[in-house]
Amino acid sequence: MTLNALMTRAAAECIDERERYLIMFTQGANGYVCRNEGLTDESQALFHGTYRACQIWIEQRGITAALRQVLQYLPEVGELSDASLTASRLLEQLSKLRD
Repeated sequence: MTLNALMTRAAAECIDERERYLIMFTQGANGYVCRNEGLTDESQALFHGTYRACQIWIEQRGITAALRQVLQYLPEVGELSDASLTASRLLEQLSKLRD
């Protein structure tokens, strides 16, 4: 697997995870996060907070899902399979956008 393929897979997983949630407004800039299952009752809220705090809550789950994909498929990426690869170097490689 190429590094680009790994990053594409991780990005897709991030999007899929983020789309599992909805933010519903209550008053002003406040709201809650619920699962994107059609039932949006506040009693089933997973998180309450400002709109921004709700966005961050969802984004964290997307990033976590992407990182799980990276960890799962990292051994299949030839250019990153070096056993001496440091965490800093790995993050540097992963953070480069490719065209």
